[in-house]
Amino acid sequence: MQQKKKTVSIKDLAAYVGLSVGTVSMALNDSDKIASKTKEVVKKAAEEIGFRKNPYARSLSTQSSGIIGCIVPDLTNNFYGEMISFLQADLAEIGYSLIVGCSNESSEVENHLIERFLDKGVDGLLVAPASDLNPNLTEIKRLIEDSSPIVFISSYYREIPKYTVMCDLKDGMYKLTKEMLEEGHRNIVIVSGHKELVPTGERIEGFLMAVKEFGLEIDDSNFVESDKVTFIGGYSAINEKYMEKKPDLVLAINDIMAMGIISSLKSNMVRIPDDVSVAGFDDIAIAAFQETPLTTVSQSLEEMSKNAVKLLIERINGESEDFGVELVPAKLVLRKSTRRV
Repeated sequence: MQQKKKTVSIKDLAAYVGLSVGTVSMALNDSDKIASKTKEVVKKAAEEIGFRKNPYARSLSTQSSGIIGCIVPDLTNNFYGEMISFLQADLAEIGYSLIVGCSNESSEVENHLIERFLDKGVDGLLVAPASDLNPNLTEIKRLIEDSSPIVFISSYYREIPKYTVMCDLKDGMYKLTKEMLEEGHRNIVIVSGHKELVPTGERIEGFLMAVKEFGLEIDDSNFVESDKVTFIGGYSAINEKYMEKKPDLVLAINDIMAMGIISSLKSNMVRIPDDVSVAGFDDIAIAAFQETPLTTVSQSLEEMSKNAVKLLIERINGESEDFGVELVPAKLVLRKSTRRV
């Protein structure tokens, strides 16, 4: 029986010539953005390895597919589910569809999804970065070098502080911490993810700004670092630290962690907010409807989505110049999970 010959993909061709999938796709489609010499190299290589262009495929930034690819790190976190809802609605208004992939906090999975989306012919990419301590940014760097339309939303990679729309996380945590200090809290524990990551580092900077203003002494005993910024991460992180410090306030890096913290404390007969105040960050929809409604900081996802979509479409149409990090204002939301001490 004759073995079926393996089809050579555009990914194989890109690896063969040492270029990104986006560049190869544009070269094959005679994009004006690609140099003639590069087009010649790509087309010659395609003949050499037997690549045949899929007549149904559309390429990034050359032909319009009307599809935007979106990659988020965690679909179990309501924050990203709500983000996707806003993005989908905003894109639908201007005639675009959205396809979504989940990186599961892995930059390797993120790279794979980017390649798959490019093969599907998306017009542009919206990426919420993975919380990966040592990210492999190979595909993203190639896209940026090629001036391909990509916009980061909610955060950015420290190596690439550009093309980003996100909340002013530092100011948001500053406002929350300052309010809690004005309410009389002094013995504070902050539960976070890894401090090296942008979303955590920005929030911690805001926290430290506020406590410095009040002359409060803070050391490592005030921090709990969790590998997972999830409900389980919050649930698992707090009990030992609560018994050690007996804080009057626990600040969580996001609402989901705060909900895990409250659940864990309540299971140990700790009363919220009578024994300890708890606050989160994000203001996801369910934060207001907990048994004890959660004090938090709103990231204004609606505004973030509109701005990110606007900038991505401008990039797709070649109307946008390079831009850095665009900050959306944060808003403090006070509810019953915190009290005056």
